[in-house]
Amino acid sequence: MAVAYEKVVPALKHLLSAVVIDELGREVGFIKRLRSVVASWFVWAVVLSRFGHGHPGFEQARDWYTKLTGRRVWPRPFQMRFKQAEAVDVFRHAFARAVEPWRTHRPRPSHVLGRRFPDVVAVDSTLMQVADSLAPVFPGARAAAASLKVLLSISVFGALPIAAEIVAGHRHDMQLFPELTLFRPGTLLLFDKGFIAYERLRHIARAGLHYLCPMRLNGNALIVGVHHAPKAVRRAIAAAPDGLWLRDLLSEKKRITKRYDLRVLIYPKTTRAGDHSAVATRLVIVPGPHGEQRPYLTTLDAAEWTPPVLTELYRLRWQIELVFKELKQDLSLERLPSKDAHAVQIFAWASLIALAVSRTVSACFEALARLVGLDNRLRPKLLTRALRSTVRLLGTVLRAPAARVRVLLPLVVSELLRDARSTDIKRLDSFARLKPLMA
Repeated sequence: MAVAYEKVVPALKHLLSAVVIDELGREVGFIKRLRSVVASWFVWAVVLSRFGHGHPGFEQARDWYTKLTGRRVWPRPFQMRFKQAEAVDVFRHAFARAVEPWRTHRPRPSHVLGRRFPDVVAVDSTLMQVADSLAPVFPGARAAAASLKVLLSISVFGALPIAAEIVAGHRHDMQLFPELTLFRPGTLLLFDKGFIAYERLRHIARAGLHYLCPMRLNGNALIVGVHHAPKAVRRAIAAAPDGLWLRDLLSEKKRITKRYDLRVLIYPKTTRAGDHSAVATRLVIVPGPHGEQRPYLTTLDAAEWTPPVLTELYRLRWQIELVFKELKQDLSLERLPSKDAHAVQIFAWASLIALAVSRTVSACFEALARLVGLDNRLRPKLLTRALRSTVRLLGTVLRAPAARVRVLLPLVVSELLRDARSTDIKRLDSFARLKPLMA
């Protein structure tokens, strides 16, 4: 592992550029007068506080602001900054600027999937409960009076954040999805059935992207062709030139032992505005451990992407669940200590930016193209955890003069790598299992 000590501080300062963030502060109105809290250091202070322990909030952020700037701010003026809608805009734009290079300029990963797709992106959402008094602004879900929902997109290569959105918790996943223009043409999107709207699948295909997602068991589709299926099924479809409805052939509760690989038409709901014409797609149904049906919809070609490969490929979606766990356990996403609607969003965005900080540090220790799966000695999640114990030293390095940085930085790096290196690099995961399947 080639460690580029000298890249850490420049990379972090470029990630959250003072010039860029201060300019954002002027554009959105965060900076209103000369004696205002400096936008760039305000962002850094809140982000670094999210690596803290306990319940990081205003006081930890203010303490960080003092350490970074050498200027002590009274509690009331500093706390009032969290109550500005403009501050939310600064954090949202800072996150977008931080992750933009990973969306647009990142080299293809060294894994075999990198030769087939410019990226493989998992999309999902998670809920965070907030104070009940925020229910009028952020109505809750799952018996919570009030909650926030984070819609996150990550590249499964290195678990890099690509895009995010924060909305009220009661918003259904079917109403949410990242802008398709955020992804490079040819990208494969992985998402669960909560996001499935058939018209959305049409838009993804028209945007030059691929998708792989499960179909709801109560879903129906008109079968118009067969790639692979039991003989009786092939005969039944051959006898129906106008197509055969899936549930007339296979009830949703029927146990199966063989795979089905079908060409189908699915129809958006007629109650919605938009294009209601049929969406042509591929439906693959594989048996689960007890014969239950596991149906998947995809645009991937049947000649190259067999059902066993698709099943293993979809398992990569689990990477985003691990990122949510990392955000909540190590970056304080689950702890939003405020009753102010703007402040809880700021803390949530700061946790997401903290994730980008961790991945930026990872990229200084290992090329992003190689940060794939469990067979790598550097684990991004372990590095995030290590950053929590060294974050105060890292904050000192960010403000130290060059001579002191040369002394402190090797110490920071050695501490990080001691905890972030994995000695168990022979564990099999979906990345490793896909290699022989795609050979």
